[in-house]
Amino acid sequence: MCQGIPRLVLESANDRLRVDVDGVSRWMKASERVAGSAAGEYVVVYAGVALEKVSEDEALEQLKFLRDLEEMFPADEDIA
Repeated sequence: MCQGIPRLVLESANDRLRVDVDGVSRWMKASERVAGSAAGEYVVVYAGVALEKVSEDEALEQLKFLRDLEEMFPADEDIA
């Protein structure tokens, strides 16, 4: 399942953004709404495309929620 997740912009080049994906630097296609975003800004990425900007506070809150959710449902447990 795909979901929109905030990512930190590391670099901008034309219609692409290099973002931090869980500690790994990845290039993403940038929608017209976020093309030219500056390093240090946050964008929501969905299915490999940066769609919209979000504030740092909102991005960090969403990322914390996702981390907390993952801790509630560890992936390595067997489901009976």
